[in-house]
Amino acid sequence: MQDLLRSFGKEIKTLLQPLLPNEYFSWQTLLLLSLFSLFMAAAVESTGESNPWAVALLTNFSWIFFISAIWWALKENPIEIFRFSINPWIIGALICLFLFNPWTDDTRFRWALTCWPLISMGVLALPQFVDWELRLKQRSQSTNKTLVMTTLINLLLSSWILFHFRVQDWVNHYPSLLASSLEQSSFVYDFDQGRARQAQGIPLLESMAVEITEELNEQPWYQTERWLYTRDSQLETIFQRAKELLDAPTEGKFWQVEVPQALRPVDEGYLLDLTVNWTGPASREGRLFVQKTCKILPVDRSSAVSMQADAQPTSRSTFVDCGSELALQRLRK
Repeated sequence: MQDLLRSFGKEIKTLLQPLLPNEYFSWQTLLLLSLFSLFMAAAVESTGESNPWAVALLTNFSWIFFISAIWWALKENPIEIFRFSINPWIIGALICLFLFNPWTDDTRFRWALTCWPLISMGVLALPQFVDWELRLKQRSQSTNKTLVMTTLINLLLSSWILFHFRVQDWVNHYPSLLASSLEQSSFVYDFDQGRARQAQGIPLLESMAVEITEELNEQPWYQTERWLYTRDSQLETIFQRAKELLDAPTEGKFWQVEVPQALRPVDEGYLLDLTVNWTGPASREGRLFVQKTCKILPVDRSSAVSMQADAQPTSRSTFVDCGSELALQRLRK
């Protein structure tokens, strides 16, 4: 049993040996100070007393000691990929974690990722300007050229990251942008090629068709004809209510209802063409529109009051059929 404990102790000592400082002024000392500050912050918080400022102060000191320790350790033991040091980007990532902590919302994560290349560039450039004693250093012309090129590359990378989040916001707020193909885009690529490319105009028209059916079905035919006569205001009112039911209501302002100037006669009734046009941005020429046709017909129904003893009068009611097929989206050249 003693041999087992002795062997276990040796293994622990071997694992901790790289973290134990050989001298006081070393990165291991900073790492131990970071762990000590974190332990003290946890101890203060566990007391149950309200000391948020003390916890925050100790936590910040823990972060500062930890970043300084890693920075110092990477300087002595650089990590290289194809003979290119990635130390500045590791330190930059840690600084972003510290500056934008806590991750309470998506905005802080976006800013952290966007600023990461720029902060990493600052970490890379700082040793070229000052030494560890904060004395200015002289730089060669080749070093200045390298710093300028690296700065421009990191600015471009930050711009692309910011552009990525901007496109994601566009897609989330205006999903109808995905209704058209992105194959010819030089900047945007859709990784989910199998997604259903359905414009929001389709559920918009389906909601309008349902409301028109509920409003006119089984109504007296003369009231339906009056409704069709004032279809401009009627369809606009229904359209405004249907926009509020969209999954992405922010794109409702880019949809416009097109009221037919004339009704198409069919049998004894009419065909009402419902059309909504997309006026927002698109990935190719032409305008996207969605269309659905409703058939509105008069039907005879028996009246509850008899006018003559030998004949039962009839009155005409309305039958609305908008079909079970989904509205069709097309591109107008």
